[in-house]
Formats: sequence, structure tokens, C-alpha cells
Amino acid sequence: MGTPTLELAVGVTSASLDRGLEQLHARHRELLRGDHSEVMSGVRYSLKWDLRKPPRISLGAPDAARWRKTWKQGSASTLPSSGVVQLVMPELWLQWAAEGGSSRELSCSVAVPAGLLAVDGGVRVDPLGVWMETSPADSNDRTVLKRVLVPRLLERGGDLLKALRLPAQQFLGQSVDLTPVLVDVTDRYLVVATGSRPDPSSGSAVDWPTGKEVFCLVAPALVKRLVNAAAQQEADKHEPVVDVDETLTGVLQATLKAYFRGLKDLRVDARDPTRLTAGVDVAWKGGVTLFPIAPGEGCALVEATQNM
Repeated sequence: MGTPTLELAVGVTSASLDRGLEQLHARHRELLRGDHSEVMSGVRYSLKWDLRKPPRISLGAPDAARWRKTWKQGSASTLPSSGVVQLVMPELWLQWAAEGGSSRELSCSVAVPAGLLAVDGGVRVDPLGVWMETSPADSNDRTVLKRVLVPRLLERGGDLLKALRLPAQQFLGQSVDLTPVLVDVTDRYLVVATGSRPDPSSGSAVDWPTGKEVFCLVAPALVKRLVNAAAQQEADKHEPVVDVDETLTGVLQATLKAYFRGLKDLRVDARDPTRLTAGVDVAWKGGVTLFPIAPGEGCALVEATQNM
């Protein structure tokens, strides 16, 4: 597989992602509930569900035993080789009933495995199926859940995972919103990387750092572009970086101003992008007035010095 040209990579742990889902569960419960009815074989069934505990993210694919018991989506028979996460719902409450019949309830853990892939400038989420820790013993009930519940869980799970996109990043006063070219899932991180030249065949080929809940890597070329842009932004203000006005009573008055005009020959260390070297372009303006007394007073020598 080819390796994309990466400019910016942001990696987050499942714990960081889970905190966001906890906030979603606390503030927007309506997004995690459902109520649906559908006619099957001439009988109308109603179904309600509620995520009574916050969902969480499990990085990596389900094990073989769980995958065998997963109600698979469409033609998904094998797991992708990389980029798989699971949206786990620790306590999904269900209630369903046929019209005119008694209702039944079930509460269990549910997981929606999904493949993440950088495609066409964005992150595509492909839900692969639904796994239920406990499924109804009755075959008719299982059929109802497969046909009515599973499509809704796949849709809702896909929506939640799509929200794990990489927002525009702010660096040195500049907004960076690049094209995602790589999604990588490790045992610790979900990584979204961006670049200027997408490569649809790109694969995971980077040893990401460890030890932090969130990391951000910026390529030297992007650092250079951002620093130059930030420097130009400061230069465009046309504000003095040095502004001195000194007076020695009766002897002289001196003014000195310096204006920052940009950087020259900015260099970024390829092995350590936090180390930069550059020349500074500064414009200086100054003046000195000798014997600064009011014009028209004193001798001709004093008056002549006013324009020196």
C-alpha cells in the first residue's frame, strides 16, 4: 500500500472519546432513544428502545466468537483488516409488541462494529452489523428485532461514529482544515490524518506516539507555512515593535521606531519541527534633534540645529 503525504495527524484514546459520549448521553438523551412501528407479514409491530447507560468506543475489531454471533449488515461476511471500531451500548433497553398482543422487554449489552475509511475527502463509516449479548429465545421475536431494530441501530451507530470527525484546527492564529487521507485504529488510538495530496490506496504505516490521551503531529512543511502566515499577519498590522522617544532637556530629543516586516529564510528542523531558525526583516525609523528649544528663541546656531 502507498503511504499518504501527511501534514497533520490527531490521535485520541477511547477514554477521551468516551467522555464526549458521556456528555451526549447526559445532555441529549432524545438522540439515544427510539420509537418505531412497522408491518411484518400483515401484523404491525411497535418497538421502543433507550440507551440507559452512556455508549462507549472500543478500539479494534470484535473477536472471532463475537463476530460469529453478530447479525451482519448486508454482504459483510469478513472484517476489514484495519480501521475497525465498536460502538458499545452497555445497557440497551428494548420493548416490543405485536398489535393487540402483550409487550416484551429486554435489556442487554449491544455493540455495533464499523469500519472507518478516508474516502473522497472525508471519513466514511461502514456499519458491519449488530451484536447482542442476549437475544430473544423466540424465533419470531428475533426476526422482529433483526428487521425492525437492527437497521435503526446501524443508522444511529453510524451517525454517532460520523461525529468523530476531525474539526478544523487552530495553530498560530491560522485555521487548518485539510483533507482526511488516513484513518488508523490501534489498540490505544483512533487517528485521523490529513494531507494535501489524498491517496485512496494509502494505509497505516506510521508508529504513532504513546503515553498521552491526545496527540497532534504537524509536518515540518505545514509548520513552516503556518509560521510564515502568522509572521505576515503580524507584519500587516504595521505596528512598531520598538517605539522610543527620549529627551535630554535642553540638549537633544531622540526618536526610534522599528517595524517587523516578516521572516527571512525560515528553516524547520526535519527531525524536530519545534525547532525553527530564521532571519528577521525589520525596518528602522529614527531621528535626533539637538538643542530642542522653541523656534525663534536663542542664537542663529541654536535655530540652525532644529533641522539637523
